Amino acid sequence: MCSETSLSHKVASLTADVVIVGAGPAGCSAAWDLADNGFRVLLLDRTAFPRKKTCAGGLTVKAVRALRYSIAPVIQRSVCSLSVSCRMRHPKLLKSNAAICHMVERSVFDDFCLKKTVTAGPRFAVVKRIEKIVENDRSVSLDTDGGMIRARFLIGADGVHSRVRRLTGRFARFRPGFAVEGIVDLAPPDDLNVGFDFSRVAGGYGWVFPKAEHINVGLYTLRSDVKITRQDLVDYSVRRIGRPLPTLITGSPLGMGGWRYRPGRGRVMLVGDAAGLVDPLLGEGLYHAIISGQKAASAILNAMNNGRDACETYAKGLMPIQRDLLFALAASNAFYRLPGMGHLLLISPPARIALMNGFSQGMPLLDIFRHGYRFWFGLPVPAR
Repeated sequence: MCSETSLSHKVASLTADVVIVGAGPAGCSAAWDLADNGFRVLLLDRTAFPRKKTCAGGLTVKAVRALRYSIAPVIQRSVCSLSVSCRMRHPKLLKSNAAICHMVERSVFDDFCLKKTVTAGPRFAVVKRIEKIVENDRSVSLDTDGGMIRARFLIGADGVHSRVRRLTGRFARFRPGFAVEGIVDLAPPDDLNVGFDFSRVAGGYGWVFPKAEHINVGLYTLRSDVKITRQDLVDYSVRRIGRPLPTLITGSPLGMGGWRYRPGRGRVMLVGDAAGLVDPLLGEGLYHAIISGQKAASAILNAMNNGRDACETYAKGLMPIQRDLLFALAASNAFYRLPGMGHLLLISPPARIALMNGFSQGMPLLDIFRHGYRFWFGLPVPAR
């Protein structure tokens, strides 16, 4: 377990250059970069680590490359192929010559990242509740159950239920998706591939992610009006895998709508799920969580060195992420409206070649769409 500090009610005041609420991948990515540049960073979370987190645990190549350190010790397997179907029919195996994603256990991964991060210098503390946030021209104050905390900047990395977002009113147009997952306590057979069964639920898919000694199975939808129950997951798992039934079933909203997030001006920034930066097409949030945390850190560094408004700089840094999200939104609207046609396009040779090569090279989906044709002709792909 990562060492922790609970803020005492006896502490009248704590100060830091930056307070980061949320010690997941987004918060840790920001904390690492800030500490590496000499900032005093206080990293807060509601619970000690390791802690349970609803997540399929598939890390894309681009997400792994974005991290500042190797996560080899927590990778359970690397995946070079995936099976895709539509409404549980016509499965097709897509293959790559290199890994397209890496399987991790999310609670183990998060704990590993936090331990790595605190070695770089940030202080980690458990705070159960933040009662009030006050921002002025010079600082941000947090009134917490452990006392008052003051900092020059605040980063909200506290996920889909972000307390920072609600208390500051920084992003009113946030919207949720939803996912339910469970664990099938079965050693995955060698022929079981990572799988996506599109339109198993409206506006989403079912997934099967083989891990080292069990199988992670789940259902995802980007639509807030679609309800997914425990029984839906059990039914999907039985049809897809068979027995035994999934256990440890949990559900969680996913933060979306981040293409509309505007940081404004000032000293408070939202990152990751708190800013709605989950990809609506595939429900991936880890890559944008990591990148947005780093962008927020860079904006604060720029503000301290050059006196520029951190939020305005952060807004510019978010533009590539928001372009990716807008493209994913358009793609999801088209794909899930006509999933049969979308599936046929997905498994066609041109799309297959572009996607699998692009994923293995760590390219965002928009870049694959723009430059995927280069893979057909063996042409070099420009760096982003």
